[in-house]
Amino acid sequence: MQKKFYITELHLGDDGLEDTTDYAGPFTLIKARRVLERMFKYPGAFINPYNYAIKGPVHEVEAVGGDHTYKSPWYSSVDKDRL
Repeated sequence: MQKKFYITELHLGDDGLEDTTDYAGPFTLIKARRVLERMFKYPGAFINPYNYAIKGPVHEVEAVGGDHTYKSPWYSSVDKDRL
């Protein structure tokens, strides 16, 4: 597996996503998911874990309705097989 995945801080404003900052990485996708899961379980005093996501290479994502796909650099924090 290649280390191409980052824990990315999302800077949200009134109009949505305004900027991002890579917080940690690069990791494999499995390791990035473990790191983000740990952040959700044990958030620090000044960290809102919901402001973080996994960013990696652009890939095809199936839409929620399943009727189309789109390209995105964002990855789920949970493996689809675990849902």
